[in-house]
Amino acid sequence: MYSQAYEAAVDHAMLYEVGGFWKLTPEVEAGLIDTAAQRKAVGYVDDPLDRGGETKFGVAFNANPDLDITNLTWAQAKAVYYDRYWVTGACEKLSGRVAVLHFDGCVNHGVGRAKKFLQTSVGAVADGIVGVATLTAVNSKDPIEICNKICDLREQFYRDIVTNKPNQARFLNGWLRRIDEMRAFVTDLNRQF
Repeated sequence: MYSQAYEAAVDHAMLYEVGGFWKLTPEVEAGLIDTAAQRKAVGYVDDPLDRGGETKFGVAFNANPDLDITNLTWAQAKAVYYDRYWVTGACEKLSGRVAVLHFDGCVNHGVGRAKKFLQTSVGAVADGIVGVATLTAVNSKDPIEICNKICDLREQFYRDIVTNKPNQARFLNGWLRRIDEMRAFVTDLNRQF
């Protein structure tokens, strides 16, 4: 049902949304959170300093208030990522590596902001609408160049968050690591999407 690029994108996003120990097991698929180990395995958190609020599999309640985050299963989370981030973010209209990076931006920054990062990276009007003009600009540029520019924009965005809200500094190293690792992941010429 899902494309190879989407599978790569959502699997890689889980390394940041849940943690580097991400592994799909029956307990994880069921979304169990009865024990500390289960909560860690699905990335279940409710940190008062995290602007996302209650979060599981990286799906944040504040961005998805219609969802029952506590009882979310992996299949439901994967469908949420597909419908609300992959499709809404226009990722399916992009080439593999750009789609994967853009999806990560949609998940981490919100679809609207990620679309503007994409548009800015290719010199298109940053209006948040990925239409013919944006796609023409994307298709006329080198995907690696686009990915590097998006990463630069995202890094600056994170730094600006901390400048404007110093209490968010505790998240900066993780955000920057995510950008560095995403840059390496999508610019690896041996990787197929």
